[in-house]
Amino acid sequence: MTQPSILLSSLSSGIRSRCLPLLTALTLTTALTAADPTIRFDLPPLAVADSVVPCETANPLPGQQLVRIPLRISALIDSPRSPRVDQIMVRVFSLDAQASVADYAPRTEVSSPYEGGMEVSRSNEKSQSMGLSIKGGYPSVADGSMLGDMGKKETESVKYKRVAPVEVVAASGTLGRGKGVYFKLRATALQVLEGDKQFELLLSVPLSWRGGLLDVSITADSTKSTFAGLDSETVRVGQASFIVATFLDCDPAVRRAAMELVKSESRLRKLASQTPPSRKSSVPSLFRHVVNVLDKSEPQISADWLGQVLRGRVDPHVDRSIRSLPVDVRVAILDYQDAQQAFLNPAPNPEDKLGHQLAQAASE
Repeated sequence: MTQPSILLSSLSSGIRSRCLPLLTALTLTTALTAADPTIRFDLPPLAVADSVVPCETANPLPGQQLVRIPLRISALIDSPRSPRVDQIMVRVFSLDAQASVADYAPRTEVSSPYEGGMEVSRSNEKSQSMGLSIKGGYPSVADGSMLGDMGKKETESVKYKRVAPVEVVAASGTLGRGKGVYFKLRATALQVLEGDKQFELLLSVPLSWRGGLLDVSITADSTKSTFAGLDSETVRVGQASFIVATFLDCDPAVRRAAMELVKSESRLRKLASQTPPSRKSSVPSLFRHVVNVLDKSEPQISADWLGQVLRGRVDPHVDRSIRSLPVDVRVAILDYQDAQQAFLNPAPNPEDKLGHQLAQAASE
């Protein structure tokens, strides 16, 4: 007689042997599904600005000058299974409170999949017909028949030309009461969103302006149909944010300060990528808030601490979240802020100082 434990053991081993391939396949399928393709963006950390002479279409504010800043943004789909990207949105803000947007490019553009105009031709044809047939006779004496037919046909033809339908390829405009600008690119049969795109920003800045920072954020969205195609939803397939240092390339001191700022940011980003994010507590948010108020322990690290540091929105000396970071990260934050201040407030140009002294001596 077979023991029950032996039967259970053999049954369990048999179930495992049959279910293990299925579980493995499900695991692989889930992993492949989760690894959705993404689109990556790239933007150089430096942008050299050029002085622009005012014109009819762009004028600076009183007591200011115009500078043109080029931005070349590159988009790369890093997967063979390319996702559908329907729209790319680029937002650019100047972190200088005294700067404002005077002009930008490209402007709103439309295109059509048809070349030239369209010619439409319509025709309408109506026809009417009537037939009559009479046959009769007298047996063995006479026999005869009569036939009749009447028809009417009308033909109407109309031909005219119309403008080919157009669709928006690129849209642009200002944001934040003229402090920023947006560029919206849409995928069409004539425009591919992957690759590099050139943008230009014309800023009105003070006459003493020698450099500043731009906050650039980029998002890529795709529209997908929901169940049975009754509705659609927007899915984010890529996003990125950059801080760009822009300056007039006429002062070697400002150029060196910009290069040092780029090095400090690169080191800070590298250390930030090596810093593990803080784990979210499973305690309910209200109870966790009460505990944090009563308990003076170190707070959790903010998920966007790097962006706040790069944009100068936190003080690492007093912010509790920043003080919870590792020592080498905090040192890199202080070095970055020092480099940022050296770039935004450079030492006076010796040539300008000498010219000012000569002019003052001549006046005396």
